[in-house]
Amino acid sequence: MDERSMRLPDGRTLAWAEYGDPFGYPVILCHGVPGSRRQVPPFDALTSERHARLIVPDRAGYGLSDDAPGWGLADWQSDMAVLVEHLKLGDFAVGGVSGGAPFACALVERFGEQVSRLVLVSGVAPGYGLHVGLPMPHRLEARMVWLAVHAPRLARMVFEPLALVATLWPRTWLAIVRHLVGDADRAELARRDIHDMFFDDLPRATRQGAAAIVRDLAIAASDWALVLNRYAGAVEIVQGCDDRIVPADCASRLAFLFPQASVRLLAGEGHFFVFSRWSEILSALLARRWRHEQGCTAGLNSGSERRTPVAP
Repeated sequence: MDERSMRLPDGRTLAWAEYGDPFGYPVILCHGVPGSRRQVPPFDALTSERHARLIVPDRAGYGLSDDAPGWGLADWQSDMAVLVEHLKLGDFAVGGVSGGAPFACALVERFGEQVSRLVLVSGVAPGYGLHVGLPMPHRLEARMVWLAVHAPRLARMVFEPLALVATLWPRTWLAIVRHLVGDADRAELARRDIHDMFFDDLPRATRQGAAAIVRDLAIAASDWALVLNRYAGAVEIVQGCDDRIVPADCASRLAFLFPQASVRLLAGEGHFFVFSRWSEILSALLARRWRHEQGCTAGLNSGSERRTPVAP
């Protein structure tokens, strides 16, 4: 792991971490909510073997990246344009996990054909928590999203104690999450390497408080206002059928944003399968390289598949 930071034109700090092969094919991974540059599958050796250069930025308000009032998807696009130029990236792949999906899609809008491939895993869809996936498996999530949209100041008051728990007592946060998810996810979170990753990530992710969490939930619940129907690159959307956090219908609604997309629904999988299936997901991210020849070309190879987007 190589952790770095830089000063943005407006004076804010942008932090990120890099994993794998520093000379490999670039993959920008958009972390979940809450999350940081440390929220990555704990398989750095595999990432190196596949000759992937995994770049994970802290979004504004998470980790070491400074927050900004009113920061949103357009600001994220501007921040990433500076980072891409700073790193001298040519084409690159983009991955988005859970609440990172709108930010991954925003990169597709901003960089167009420079993005060789987009893979969304357990991703939220526009309107998440308000118009998509209702009724939620747990009313708590729906109420939290509603507060983030309609009463953000009150939402921050509610979320600040939760952020403090994540910062000071990450095991307690994980215990709360285990109560909300299904058997498949409880098995994932029981793995020592996954537990240790979250134990390392959560205190870093929430060190600045709850503002970024509230904002990300409000962004997920919005219509995103992204123009994605001209993107000609490959899009792969992967969703667990037993996901108790992001409903399965988010997958087809995400597919509808693009002119063509592959949707894979994985029976028996929950929300956190990105970690146990990292080898397959990494292969999907590396499947189409425009100016790089080495690497795996296999996509995800299990679950059902729908290649025609389904209208909401």
